[in-house]
Amino acid sequence: MKELRTFQTSDGINLHCIKDSKFTMDCVSFFVRMELTKENATNASLLSYVLKSGCKEYPSVSALNRRLQELYGCVMDVFTFKKDCQLVLCLNLQFADMAELMPKAFSVAGNVLLSPKMFLNRFPDGDFSNGVYALSKAIQSLNDNPTQYALFRLFEEMCQDSVNDSVSRSFGLSSDGYLKELSLITPSSLYSFYSSLITSAPVDVYCVSPKSADEVKACFEKIPFFDMARKKFEPVGKLKGINTAGRHVSESKDLNQTILACGYTLGGSDIYAAEVFNELLSGGGNSLLFENVRQREGLCYSVSSKIFPHTGVLAVYAGIDGRNSEKAVSIINECIKKAGSCTEERLTEAVNSLVSKYSLIPDSPQELTGFCFSCRINSISPDIDEYINKIRAVTKADIASVADSVKEQIIYSLN
Repeated sequence: MKELRTFQTSDGINLHCIKDSKFTMDCVSFFVRMELTKENATNASLLSYVLKSGCKEYPSVSALNRRLQELYGCVMDVFTFKKDCQLVLCLNLQFADMAELMPKAFSVAGNVLLSPKMFLNRFPDGDFSNGVYALSKAIQSLNDNPTQYALFRLFEEMCQDSVNDSVSRSFGLSSDGYLKELSLITPSSLYSFYSSLITSAPVDVYCVSPKSADEVKACFEKIPFFDMARKKFEPVGKLKGINTAGRHVSESKDLNQTILACGYTLGGSDIYAAEVFNELLSGGGNSLLFENVRQREGLCYSVSSKIFPHTGVLAVYAGIDGRNSEKAVSIINECIKKAGSCTEERLTEAVNSLVSKYSLIPDSPQELTGFCFSCRINSISPDIDEYINKIRAVTKADIASVADSVKEQIIYSLN
């Protein structure tokens, strides 16, 4: 990416500046990376709620929001998410592109991240209790979305079968955390987790702005990050399934329809070919899954697929009548084989569809930041044009190679 400049301000703390004059807003994202475990996920998720409760400089939600409003309606959020097999704590800021706002916005971010409210090495009981309540509701809400719950359970089951190391198996964990682990956290232990995280975890900061990289760097360097050696996180390997035939798992929730989720692992497939392969399966009205499972056989209400090429996971999910599950799985597997022998016309359609999606990324600061961060943690050049060119270069032989590497692992039914 021509307008991307990266500065290493200290060991493990990196500032990435993307200069783009078409935006009237500045978008800044702080990404703090850590190993994905049940304990880390729960602590980090709870921490995100507590950090939003205020800091020493702005000691309440109202005081913090008032300060953000003074910055012409600056918008801030703190949340966690899972990126492949790593857990990320993110602080995101969006504010008007005005010269005097950037140093003030960075100052707010620095206060929230580095100067939270605490007393005697513990977070305030009120903020902690409010966070526990909010997080418990968020964890429980997974049960209210059958499709998301089915996918979560699918990945959980797949990672139990994985022969890869424990880091890769963490792909099956929830980034929101777990109620059991939540019950064990105290205001003191959460502050201890925070202190260790903020002084040892690698931090990547992305800023998309019309301003020059030097202007952004000058504002960023005023944040007093701890200058300490930080952990190194290398890209993790792909999941390697061990099943020769899909293991069937069924769970009952008294639904009106069955959510069918089929999990597959991919071999050492090229990530660009894997993305095109997935586009052939479910990229719009002409997709193989839509044509064969829904239109031709009428077996489902909806059908789609997701691919995680860096992790080597493919998931196909559908809302169906439970009596059609076996037939639907058979046709889904046929579609995977058909994708491996696609026509040049279908390949061109899938490639062009993906190219269109990636071509839109530079039009959104959030999408652009997410793309660059994903490339960084997977050791890929953060250049969209280069990424698009590699998608355009995918051949029928590449797609056939992906199809040959697909192994059925888990057939999960939520009834």
